[in-house]
Amino acid sequence: MIVGSFTNIAKKKNSHSFGWARTWSENLGVEIDFNNQIHSKVYLLHGANFGGSLNLFGGFNEELETSINNLLQADEIVSLDIDMPDYGGMLKKRKDVVDKAWCDRVTAKLSTAKTLVSSDLSFEWLAVGDSHTAAYSRPNSAVVKQDGTTLFNQVESNFEYLRHHINKKQWKGVTISLGNIDVRHHFLRVNSDWKAMYDKLFEFGNSLGIEVEYSLPWPIEFEDRKLPKTGYYKDKPFWGSQADRSELVNDIYKYMSERSVNIVKAPADWYNTDPEQYADEKMEKPKSVHLSPEVYRRKNWGIPETTLEDFFQ
Repeated sequence: MIVGSFTNIAKKKNSHSFGWARTWSENLGVEIDFNNQIHSKVYLLHGANFGGSLNLFGGFNEELETSINNLLQADEIVSLDIDMPDYGGMLKKRKDVVDKAWCDRVTAKLSTAKTLVSSDLSFEWLAVGDSHTAAYSRPNSAVVKQDGTTLFNQVESNFEYLRHHINKKQWKGVTISLGNIDVRHHFLRVNSDWKAMYDKLFEFGNSLGIEVEYSLPWPIEFEDRKLPKTGYYKDKPFWGSQADRSELVNDIYKYMSERSVNIVKAPADWYNTDPEQYADEKMEKPKSVHLSPEVYRRKNWGIPETTLEDFFQ
């Protein structure tokens, strides 16, 4: 069983981690239980944008306590992507959590959890990058993401994060997901030399000696779309107009094509769709900066697969 996120463990779905949970579920061959019942083995996913603190919207309640108690009855707990945080210690600091001894039991139980990263699984292909990585990943590939990862910070760190996971073993190939955050917040805000950054990325990819494919940023949704504050930078949801950012994405595509690299991109018609229609039909609900899991690459971008029998019926 996979639990979507500790901070939303009592909810049916956590939209910001649901797609990621779906990817983990497929890779592990286990189902997601949104009712958080009792299971002998539980994989705990911590949710997109988890920054080390516990945010309980609406406060601590009986439903959440019941879900955590169900989690504590598991024989084995596995923390996905990161080492298990001390949620018991975080709960103990809250005024609305009265039973501090119960918090200590939560801490003790979660301290036994093992950590599993997708790149440790037995796949030949790796997808690695930012929070959009799962959407770009091909079927049957290990998927590792780090929220907030940008092309800018990877160039500045000499691709330290990417190297860490790519160097774990000899992969057949790798899908690199970078650039969406840069288009939304960086390239136009500071008028950076994005071509130079992509040159560095391609140079890094060429050095790996394996097949590499690079993500093209998604189409740009309409400017009035409301976003959670987790998608903001310096109190703004984006920098540059919808038209400017769309032109930038088109320029990036042209440059990647000129460099003859392998490109992973959404279907071409998405980039020509009305921005509001694109957001309503393709992006996550409730609103976020991510694609809906139903239109991920591993879901054939939401296009039904047909057979000859279907065609002639």
